Amino acid sequence: MTSRHDMRSVALSVALFCFTSALYRKKRSSERQATEEHTYGNEESSLPSIIEHFKELRLDPNTTVEEANKRRTVSYYEKSREAHAKELVPGTGSYRRLIRLRRAESEQNLSYYTEATQSHRTVVVMCDSATGGVLGEARQKILDPLQYSTDAATRGVYIPALNIIPERDMHVTVAVPWWWHTMGENNEQLSKDLASRFRQTLFLKLHHPFQIELQRIVLLGGSTLVALWRTVGERTTEDGFSIYDRHGKSADPFVRLREEIVRCFTTESPDGRRQPLTYKYVKSAKESNGVGRPRVPPTRRDSIASRSPGLGQGDGFIHTTLCRLPRGCLSQDDVDLDPIHRLCREASSTFSGHR
Repeated sequence: MTSRHDMRSVALSVALFCFTSALYRKKRSSERQATEEHTYGNEESSLPSIIEHFKELRLDPNTTVEEANKRRTVSYYEKSREAHAKELVPGTGSYRRLIRLRRAESEQNLSYYTEATQSHRTVVVMCDSATGGVLGEARQKILDPLQYSTDAATRGVYIPALNIIPERDMHVTVAVPWWWHTMGENNEQLSKDLASRFRQTLFLKLHHPFQIELQRIVLLGGSTLVALWRTVGERTTEDGFSIYDRHGKSADPFVRLREEIVRCFTTESPDGRRQPLTYKYVKSAKESNGVGRPRVPPTRRDSIASRSPGLGQGDGFIHTTLCRLPRGCLSQDDVDLDPIHRLCREASSTFSGHR
């Protein structure tokens, strides 16, 4: 009799603990959401927001460095605010379910390599060793509170090794000329054509080397740790001195480069020697078998314009991915991301301005 009573007491205690934990998480999330709605709601209703003014800026090849950076700042601010709302990653509870989800995560990450049926091309600028070292140092400090492991069998926080970008591989994404498409027999020739077209883009409008500087580090969506950049340009002060900073009056080089890449890949040159190099055009050319001009119906935007960062949303977004957290199978227990967001702010203050 005593044994049954003890078992019932234990079961009741466990159930009460689980219910209390769930109630606490729900209450905490609700309080956070209510606080944000109250804070930002009052800001919108009582104070004119300069953010909304900059949000209306439209970027084009003639946009100045100062104007483009204002538009980027709006986007970075909004993404940072959204990131802070992701303060808690619920645990899976069941260890067996945790392992199953991690196995599925790993298979998904490797599917592009093992199947080798699709192709994806991206124009990137590799970070130098000094910049890679700075970003690697910042990442280590930010993720340190998680005490993560790359071993999928751990019950604690798990980050796959493939999700941690090596310092030597860190890069800034410029454009995505060719989104995921099925690979064909002429895949190697297509790669050569894309590389040749990009070189033409650089020489056509005489794009020169330029600098970017770090603005902030953010855990986007509570899962992807990224470094966000801004451009610098020349301006003349009232005293007649020339300085290079984020308020430059010259044309923004990053916006100009991206716009020129899109133009060279998606349009035909006036003399007809340069044809569009997009999936829609190449596919149409194959179907026509060289008879007549390929007919490409303008049903949607080309992937280079819609998929390239900073172009699809029109915000001039410049980023370097540092790490990705598998939110669906991060840990068996709940993980608090508040310390991560705090360290992101500290790292941003420490390394902001690095060029």
